[in-house]
This record gives sequence, structure tokens and C-alpha cells, in this order.
Amino acid sequence: MSTPFNIAVYAEGAVCPPNLTANIAAIQSAGWNTLMVSLFQVDASGNISINGKPLDTAWNAQLQQLKTGGTITKLLATFGGWDSAFANIQSIYDKNNNSFEGTALQANAAAFQKDFPAFDMIDMDVEYPNGQPANAQACFIAFCEMWAALGYGITFCPYTDPGFWTGALSALEQSYPGAVKWWNLQCYAGGGGNNPTDWNTAIQKALPSFNTDGYIMVSDWTRFWDVEEWGSLWNGDCPAAVQTLISGFAGPAYIGGAFLWTIDQILDYEATTQQHPDPNSCGSNVVQADYINALKAGLE
Repeated sequence: MSTPFNIAVYAEGAVCPPNLTANIAAIQSAGWNTLMVSLFQVDASGNISINGKPLDTAWNAQLQQLKTGGTITKLLATFGGWDSAFANIQSIYDKNNNSFEGTALQANAAAFQKDFPAFDMIDMDVEYPNGQPANAQACFIAFCEMWAALGYGITFCPYTDPGFWTGALSALEQSYPGAVKWWNLQCYAGGGGNNPTDWNTAIQKALPSFNTDGYIMVSDWTRFWDVEEWGSLWNGDCPAAVQTLISGFAGPAYIGGAFLWTIDQILDYEATTQQHPDPNSCGSNVVQADYINALKAGLE
């Protein structure tokens, strides 16, 4: 592509109070272009929180620092994930006659924009752990439109169900053309095995005249100790494996860059290996730059 690749990453507690203070310098200097702050939730009353904690307006100043004196130019607020956020959003929508107009959620979205101007866009990670409702797509479109009406650009973070996402894109191209800036395609976990070519084809089939140049971000997850109900194990990839995976996607014009899940796992890796030795160790002193270089080398 003619413009530089977008090198992006998700982060959870590492960028939330009180942890961000200790991590600002390392994140600023690592070399990321885009940072997705995760995960924002919505409760049944329409209140917005981050990782289960209430929002503190003082946090905005720290977030703004991440875009000062470093390479990060965009901060995205990621809503959803494998929790109840979109189920609650759905409930609010259903109870308000299939609309967000006049709801506490709509008011809280406007307050969010006022209180946290550091955020440039809203990232949508739509997941329904208990099953997707029949009218989930209509609700999602309305949720995107609520944020687009406030002037936000939007990114999609899909891992399955191309029809859901292309249908939403088609609708938003009618109501808010150009609002959806790119797709963060999950190529790990539930999205393991995803081929960006298939997703690009799905977009072009739904919207034949839509320009997908640089539109799809490919991805991997970093090495981490995965604690699950059925047992714990090492999961994710070291930098060398990340480069190999990303290189398999490189080349087509629709690839706009790559992202990782997550900064937290990179920062925690060395300490975690002291408690749980990694049989496929990434080595000592693995830092964010190692993963950034792997993404860049894979995309070349």
C-alpha cells in the first residue's frame, strides 16, 4: 500500500487507573500507531464503565499524554468483548421501542464524549456469550449510529459471522457514509483460521463499489498464561510466531496493518514465567518493540 501500515494494539488494565501512570513512558516510546483501550461495558441502566470500574474524568489527562511525544496518533474506546455489554445494550434498545433515543445510554454517550476527548474513535467488539438475539444486527446498527451522530469514527472488530458485519456496514454507509474507518479482524482465539481474503470478498459482495484498500487489519495474540475453567495453560504467540502468521496475510491492497491482543500480556510475560515456566519460551526481556518489529516484518 502507498501509506504506512497501521501498527495497533489492545490494552486493558495497563492503561487504566492506577496502572497507566507507571506504563505511560513505555507505551509512548514503543512504536504503536493506534491503541484500543479495552474493554468498556454498558450495564442494564445504560451506565458506561471500564473493566468493571466507574469512569473517572481525571483519567482523560493521562490518556491524552499517550498521544503526546510518541508515535500513538489514535486512541479508540473498545466496547464489548466476551461479557454482558451487548446483551445490556440490546435490552435497552428493546425496551425503548427499538431505539436509543432519549435513553440514559444516549445521555451517557454524550457525557463520555465531553469528559474523554482523548478518544478519537469507538471500536466495536460485538460478542454474545449467551447467544445472539434475532434483532441483534438492528440494535448494533442503531448503537453505531448513536456514536456516529456524535461525530465519532467507528471500527469493527469481528471474529465470525461476516453477514452480520457486512449488513451493518451496508446500513451505516447509507445513514453515515464513511463512518466505519476500518475492520480489526480477529485472527486468533475464536477467529483463529480467519482468512482476510474471505472477509474482503464478503465486503465487496455486499458493497461492490466500496473501496477496501487498507481496510482490513490482521492480528494475533501475544504469549500469555491462559486461565480457564477447564485448566490453565500457555497460549498465544511469541514475536517470531506472530511474524510468521502475519506474513501469511501480507501483500493484498486491502491489508491496512496489523494489531495485537494485548499490551498487558506483553508487560506481564516475564513475571508470569517465573510462576509458570513457559515450555515454548519467548526468551527473557521480551518487550513491546519486539512484537512491533514482528508485525512490521510480517507485513513487508
